[in-house]
Amino acid sequence: MKAHTVHADKQKVAVGYIRVSTQEQAQEGVSLGAQKDKLKAYCKAMGIKLAEVFTDEGISGGTMDRPGLQAALAMLRKRRADTLVVVKLDRLTRSVKDLCLLVEEYFATDQYDLISVCGMINTHTAAGRLMMLNLANYAQYERELISERTKEAMQHMKAQGVRLGVAPYGYRHGKNLDDKGRREMEPVSAEQEIIKQMIRLHSDGAEIKRIAAFLNDKGIPARRGGAWHARLIGIILEREGHHDRKRFRKTPTAPMVCDRRCSAERAQAMRSEGCSLREIGRKLRKEGLVPPRGGEWHPSTVSELLAHAPELAHLSALDRARELRSEGYSLRKIAGQLMEEGHRPTRGRLWYAAQVSELIADR
Repeated sequence: MKAHTVHADKQKVAVGYIRVSTQEQAQEGVSLGAQKDKLKAYCKAMGIKLAEVFTDEGISGGTMDRPGLQAALAMLRKRRADTLVVVKLDRLTRSVKDLCLLVEEYFATDQYDLISVCGMINTHTAAGRLMMLNLANYAQYERELISERTKEAMQHMKAQGVRLGVAPYGYRHGKNLDDKGRREMEPVSAEQEIIKQMIRLHSDGAEIKRIAAFLNDKGIPARRGGAWHARLIGIILEREGHHDRKRFRKTPTAPMVCDRRCSAERAQAMRSEGCSLREIGRKLRKEGLVPPRGGEWHPSTVSELLAHAPELAHLSALDRARELRSEGYSLRKIAGQLMEEGHRPTRGRLWYAAQVSELIADR
């Protein structure tokens, strides 16, 4: 697309942003097409030039690490647009913390504007910015209140012995209620016969896997027409008192950390001991140190780490971020500086203002 450069004496140039999460894609009115049409109609009516519309599909609004959103913000930073347009504020973010960071970095001054078509929000004025933050606070309060009520109701039902979810295999929810108003469980004759067959085979010494294979070979479907698996049969036999499943406790593992300075120091020490690049990679991973993009160390990435070790030795990402903050750098400028100096975040490929804020505040 042809680049658009914003000038003060020309009409406003907007970049649109639309988003749907996985749960909302099938709901009426929040499809990507409907959102895009609303943005186009609004900009046409208000005389705003809509340069481009960026999309995030199936990504939650609780994170700032969204490619479409970051591309839209990049257009503002490059002065190809001066206004960000969304259909509703929750399409932009569902986090008050992230919204405050966006306001601080982009919409606190007259440099950029944020417009919400349905919410009638325009940050061109101080009143508009105040209204936006108030609506975001109320939306978050409402979501948290619904979540609390749902959890309390679920806990109460569990305490009363109410089985949540679908009925277990071999049973169904009946119409009769017990003395506490709960639906009683009724046996399903066809499924009970299959359970009896499982019990007979298990009593004859058949292994759980062999029972699953036998039922599948006979063409006996599990519930909803699925295949039988050893884990499901083990659960059923245990519920009927004919099997005791083994439960393994996971050995706690050390958290994986992306720290290039620490990794470089350890790699240099191992190299001086005569370790090969492959051995260094295995040992770094074992010590909980991972490369910037996660995953495994390879000889090429270890070699690159050793080549940049001298320039990484002087400061960590946290030290450097605090130093830059004390010099008056904004969170966005600190993020760019960290990337230029070779520091990488523990998650994702790029530093964002929200991650820098967490780095400085949480340590």
